[in-house]
Amino acid sequence: MTMDFGYKKDGSLERITFQGLNGREPARNLKNALELLKVENPMCTFHNRVKTGEFDSIPDDDYRQLVDTMKFIASLWRYPDAKEGEDTVSEMNVLMLLANAIETVSRQQAIISRQGWR
Repeated sequence: MTMDFGYKKDGSLERITFQGLNGREPARNLKNALELLKVENPMCTFHNRVKTGEFDSIPDDDYRQLVDTMKFIASLWRYPDAKEGEDTVSEMNVLMLLANAIETVSRQQAIISRQGWR
């Protein structure tokens, strides 16, 4: 599956959708079904959209913010046992992505709480 997205001027993503499975894939058991549910790292989609010139007309500051956002999101495509500095993977199982996202959100919430930004 691939993740498609729109973007806002603040560099955040919106209108996130997933495309790729059509429901006709053979899934004989839960393990087989989960193997089918892999999502491509959205940095691949972003790079392709950059190559087509989609972001050529946005201001440099907005583009840098979007790049930072994409790097952050793409960082979720790492396995928990990945070594420091190890590259992200090109696709990942949806449950691993969910676990990574929950862990990241909880870390950010802890930082916000410690700094009193409620």
